[in-house]
Formats: sequence, C-alpha cells, structure tokens
Amino acid sequence: MRARPPELADVTGLLIRAQSGSAREVLAELDDLLGDARRRHAHERAQWLRFVRFAAHHELGELDLADAAATEMIRLAEPFDDRTWEAFGHALRGMALLLRSRFEPAYDELARAVVLLEEIAEPGYAIGHAINAAVLALARLDLYELAVTWLERLREVSTALSDAMLATLYAYNSGWLELNWACELELIGEADAARAHYRATLAAFEAAPSGVDAIDRSYWPREVVVQAGAARAMLGAGAEVVPELRAHLDAVAATERQEPTIVGHLGLARAHANEGETDLALECAAQACAVGDALPRLNVVAVRAYWEYAELLRRVHGPEHTGQAYARLTSRLVRDRWNERRARVTSFDERLSAERLRDELRRRAAAYLTDPLTGLGNRRLIEIRLPELLVESAATGHPLAVAFVDVDDFKSVNDELSHLVGDDLLRELAQEMRAALSPDDAVARFGGEEFVIVLPSRSAEEAFDVVDTLRRRIEERVWNCLPHDRRIRITAGLAQSWHGATRTQLLAAADEALLRAKRQGKNRVEVRVSPLAGDL
Repeated sequence: MRARPPELADVTGLLIRAQSGSAREVLAELDDLLGDARRRHAHERAQWLRFVRFAAHHELGELDLADAAATEMIRLAEPFDDRTWEAFGHALRGMALLLRSRFEPAYDELARAVVLLEEIAEPGYAIGHAINAAVLALARLDLYELAVTWLERLREVSTALSDAMLATLYAYNSGWLELNWACELELIGEADAARAHYRATLAAFEAAPSGVDAIDRSYWPREVVVQAGAARAMLGAGAEVVPELRAHLDAVAATERQEPTIVGHLGLARAHANEGETDLALECAAQACAVGDALPRLNVVAVRAYWEYAELLRRVHGPEHTGQAYARLTSRLVRDRWNERRARVTSFDERLSAERLRDELRRRAAAYLTDPLTGLGNRRLIEIRLPELLVESAATGHPLAVAFVDVDDFKSVNDELSHLVGDDLLRELAQEMRAALSPDDAVARFGGEEFVIVLPSRSAEEAFDVVDTLRRRIEERVWNCLPHDRRIRITAGLAQSWHGATRTQLLAAADEALLRAKRQGKNRVEVRVSPLAGDL
C-alpha cells in the first residue's frame, strides 16, 4: 500500500482523531486551517477540511452543524462543476438527514449523490471517500444490494490507488454491511442465507490491511473485534469468543457508539446461550435491548437484540403470557421492517430513475449556457439572465451593477508560452473569479479573454470594491500554469443600472468604462455613473 499524498496526510490524521474521541479539539483547529486554505486558493484542501468538520460534528451528535458543513461542501463545489465534491456533500447530507429521521429529503440527497457518482469513472481519494459515505447512508436505509454494488466500486478505487485507508474502509464497512444483512435474514427465518452473510462478515474483516498506524490508533479495530466476535457467536462459537468480546466491549461502549455496542452485547448473549448459560445470556441480551432503547430509530441490530431477548425469555420462563406478547410484538416488528425495506428499495429505484432524467436535462441546459473551456456561464447566460435581473431590480428598487473584465496583454501569453498555456490560464482565472464572488453574483466568459460579472443588489460603490479587490487578488496571485515570476493583470469597466435600462444599454455602458480604463493605462477599474448619451 502506498502512503497518502502529503497534502492528505494531516487530513487523514484529523479525520481519525475527530472520530476517536477528539472531535471537539479537532473543531478548534479547523478554522485556522480552513482560513489558510482559502488564502492559498487551495479549493481541494478546503473541501477535505469541511469533510473533517462534518465528521467531527457527526461524532458529537451535532447533526444540524454536520448538515451545514455538508451543505457548504455542495455550495462551493457547484460553481466549479466539481461533481466529485458535490456527490460527496450530497451523500454526507443524506446521512445527516437520516439520523434526524428526515427520510424524504434524505432519499433525494442520496439519489443525487448516486447519480453524480455514476458519472465519475476516474479513481481518486475524494471519490473513494464519497462512495464510502454513500455506502454508509444506503446501509442505514437497509438498501443492502445497492450498497454492495457501491462497495465493489470502492474496492476498485482503493486497489487502483493502492490506498490503505480506502482499503480499510472497504473491508470494515463490507463486514458491517454483511453483519446487518445477516441479522435481517436471520430475523425472517432465512437461516442458511444468514450464515453465509455472517461468514462473509468474517472474510471482509480478515481482508483489512494491518499496520496502518493512524487506523490502529483509532477505535475502529476494537469495533471490528467486537463485530467479528459476534458473527462467530452467531455461527455457533461459545466460550472461546467471550474473553475477546469482554476485553473490547467496554472500550467500544465508552465511545457511545450505540450500534456496535448492541452488537457486542448481542454476541455475548449468543455465545453464552451456545454454552447453555441461559441466565448470563439473558442478562447480556437485556443490556443489548437497553442500548437499543436509546437509539433515535429502530434498526436491524436493535431488532435482532429484541428478538434474542424474546427467545431467551421463552427458554427461561416458558410460554407465559408476557413472553408470548413480547414474542408477538417482536415478530410483528420484524415483518414490518422487512416490508418497509422492500418498499424503500422500490421507492429508491424510482427516485434514481427520476434523478437520472433530471440530471440529463440539467446537462443539456448547462451545455447550452456554459463555456466549455472555463466551466463558467457563457454569453447566452448573460443575455438570458441580465434582463431578468433588470426587471427584478426595477420591481424591488435594489441596485444592479455589471462589470466587463479584460485580461491585460493576454495575447503575449499565447504568443510566448502557447495557446495551451493560455487556455490553462483562463481556467485558473475563472476559478479565481468564482472564488472571489458571492454565490448571488454571476460571472461568465463573454468571449476570448473577456468576462462579464453581474452583481445584484450592489451600488456602483459597492461593486467597485468587489471588482477592485478581485483585480488586486489577480495581480498578486502566483499562477500554477505560468512561470513563477510571471504576473497577470486585469482591467475592468463598471456600470450601474438606471430606470428603464435595457440589457444592451447596460452592457454598452460597462464596455465604454472598460475602454476608458484601457486608455488610462490598464490594471484599473473605471465606473460609468450615468447612461451613455441617447440611452435615456
């Protein structure tokens, strides 16, 4: 297995710390790290740090804040058409919504994540973690078949990258999924199929890489020992698994992660029952049920614990009325869960089909309104959107400003360094502009090296500050595609709308200001504060 790239090494450490008892300390460190990433225009690193923020809030049970972190990931991925991070954000948001029992929006988030992931073929670290997030959310909906399909994709990505972290996530989450699936099958009386999945649980865990220091120091290996011990007990093991389960269960319970804690108590109950130690088995099953009572919603391992408890009650007390009533209730819960699961599979398939259709329509619309080189809007987008904003401005009385931006001496880049470098520069410029503007602002490539920025609800003075700040950022930036000492500058012309202004008139006023700025020496922003002659 290869070491992770240096830019991911500390992120991996932060992530594992956030999920191993140090979430609050990690959150205290993230603001400075995110601020540094933004200053360095390190979009990818900033997204990784937002993922760590999600994980820390998730671990602390602060699900509203986790949801907000995932939403920010999506918002900051969309302007760059970064489908990997958009998919990642939707998968995480789906998980946060599920844990808050908001199932309908969770379905929509997960369907969006899956459709985006279907479009990405290139392996990468972010795509691997995005797939893993989707798998965990799908498993929470008991969509086992679909989750297994995506786990196989995760295995392919981890193999292509030779990445120990992703290989570990594949092994551990495969085992967890198989364990849940086995419990589900056992509950509906499919004993042979359940045993096959318990064996698959053990096989998955055994395939996990070993000697990965960051992972070895986390709580994950202890959970795996507990889950593997429970699977062995379900396959008939008795006294031989009890010491191992007891040695690790207290540490797992201390993390307050309820589901693996239930599994540990359940494994002990079955191991003792296999040895004929019914009183001890009943005590352990009761502990599993007590943890299950604290869950926000019923899941399969909790149902399996209640079922075990009912079986042991019957074994100890015979077919008395209370035991019969408990058994009937448990049986009803099992049937309801299975029918609900089948309904969820059908419903999710329908949502996936609808989302695929919507995505195709989005793609066609985006292709019509997007510049293929930079990923920004194109001239058509401005021609469609600007009249709408002018009408809105007239109706609300809010100002509207438009800027024409031109790259100074861009021809020299093409002539001296090649047109390919020029194209790379335009892509970097597009990212810089998008990062410098608010989500409400629109930026489009109008043609060549010329861009248009539309700034709703901004007066000429406010818009000047925005555009001049952008000018200074571009002048100071070191560009990845250029020699280190090569600087780029822009010139801009700005105009504010007036009563009765049309799209053509407002653009012409901004263009006139741009020409005036060029005549006055470039690398500046000029403002047209009144309409052109004849426009009133």
